[in-house]
Amino acid sequence: MTSLSLEHFVAVRAALAQRTADAKFLALGRTSGASSLDSDEMHEDGEAEEVAPAVFHLNYENAAGEHSQRIVTIRRIERRGQGAMLHCFCHLRKAPRAFNTDRVLEVFDALTGEVVGDAGYYFSQHPLYTTPRHPEQEALKICRNEINVLTIVGAADGLFDPDEQDRVLLHVFDRCDHLTLNEVEVRHLLARIAPDQASFSSSLTQIQKFKRGDSHALLRTLRKLVDADGVLDPSEVAFVQEIEMRLS
Repeated sequence: MTSLSLEHFVAVRAALAQRTADAKFLALGRTSGASSLDSDEMHEDGEAEEVAPAVFHLNYENAAGEHSQRIVTIRRIERRGQGAMLHCFCHLRKAPRAFNTDRVLEVFDALTGEVVGDAGYYFSQHPLYTTPRHPEQEALKICRNEINVLTIVGAADGLFDPDEQDRVLLHVFDRCDHLTLNEVEVRHLLARIAPDQASFSSSLTQIQKFKRGDSHALLRTLRKLVDADGVLDPSEVAFVQEIEMRLS
């Protein structure tokens, strides 16, 4: 049974509200003399070139080692770590599905008749393949569940101090060492994350049940995080016990 109560999350919300206020104050000081022109991130490119949907036959092996033959219409190919994710309409299931190229054993291109064994390389060269323009956003997407949990613990004692925030930052850099990240931008994005009680529970479920996160890396950072300010608060202990119980 959990030892966490509503009062634990009240302290968290107070600390994150203060962190957000501090970040906004610093941002105001940096931008008060800015020009009237919008920043680059506010601009959008013109209409993207239309790319015809691509139909493929996939020989696919799922996480349980089961093989299936799928005819899919690919809508988007998105980089995922060192590989890629195929976002498709699956004609077998008659529903949208996503396929990890690491698990695609063979590809048959219905348009060209080409048969390919190295799906990862093949799809990385495809016109539908998209490389994220903002690696910092991709990094937060990769380890968002871990960030939610660490942020909650860092703020558990009512004060999310800079040393604790640095631990969360280092966690992102360690987990996403395949990306070239801008520290200032990562800090900016982390400062906007303020998970609540539901986010905390959901993130632990995502990590535990669906493996959407690295539980071992999370637990390593967690130990460093609670020691970051040199004080072991009872609220932090309660959160750590809950996390270890859920992930054990």
